[in-house]
Amino acid sequence: MDKVSPLTLFSRRRYLSARDVYQSFLSAILQLSDSQIGYLHLVHGDEISLTVWSEKVFEMCSTVHANHYKLSEAGIWADSVRQLKPVIHNDYQNMHKAAKNGLPEGHFPVISHVSFPILKNGNVIAVLGIGNSDSPYEHNFVEEINEKINRNWHLVEEKIASTEQLESQLLARYESMPKQEVLLKMLSALSNAFELRDEYTSEHQRNVSIIASKIARTMELPERIIEAVTIGGLVHDIGKIAVPSEILNKARKLMPAEMELIKLHPKMGADIFREIDLPFHLTEMIEQHHERLDGSGYPNGLKGEDISLEARIIAVADTFDAMASDRPYRYSPGREAAVA
Repeated sequence: MDKVSPLTLFSRRRYLSARDVYQSFLSAILQLSDSQIGYLHLVHGDEISLTVWSEKVFEMCSTVHANHYKLSEAGIWADSVRQLKPVIHNDYQNMHKAAKNGLPEGHFPVISHVSFPILKNGNVIAVLGIGNSDSPYEHNFVEEINEKINRNWHLVEEKIASTEQLESQLLARYESMPKQEVLLKMLSALSNAFELRDEYTSEHQRNVSIIASKIARTMELPERIIEAVTIGGLVHDIGKIAVPSEILNKARKLMPAEMELIKLHPKMGADIFREIDLPFHLTEMIEQHHERLDGSGYPNGLKGEDISLEARIIAVADTFDAMASDRPYRYSPGREAAVA
């Protein structure tokens, strides 16, 4: 099977951000030129905007992306921008010593280097650099790479335009969605994330959300309460993220110390949302869903109507689903038994 060119692969991929586009294009050129390090920086008049570096650079030193400086302050690596043509430095270490602006202290080592100006309508709009090839950069080879960079730059611009259009569509879609729906989707995603460490808890939270909403609707409660218990049910056990999975999935009876750790999850879950201003009492639902009417629950031993109505509904849904589902330490007694 013929090997696909890195630039062909670049042209086929879809990207979520402009930075991803620049990074992928730079990576393709590094592969074509068999170079170890590289960068792609944007040029705005007499100012250079540091944009992306190759991954190899970060293995050798720490640098930043968001930085701007004058072209006049750039070292000989930016000669291609000033001269409007590719510039080869096969003995970079010695050459930069004679230059006014050499490499700063702590800079990643550069043995050989080529910088390419990317031109549009006669103006330099970006500079792409490659370096540290195993062999010196030959003039004909550099011209070939320069032609590929400039000939394919339109793909970079097209893909960036695509990412901007996608971002605009997503923003328009978000702004048109009711905020309650956005919140529900976010909390649902948070609940689903729990499945990565505890599949039962994630499924259980979804079940409780559905059951609680049905209870509230059967009780003919206001729509705001139905929405509240739907959302509260989705994350009522989120505090279990702080409980070791070996305890959550233990196949035997919990030790007293383990049970005490489990009992912390309502408060831990409430603390996650305590500083968020929500249109309903999510923290109360989470913190109170293990309270009991007779005061025997936890963590605060609340009684009767001191427990919020929403928390009482979630408590019933929670208990029902726990009995109606198999657990590592016991089989389910069945739905009929749970209803009874």
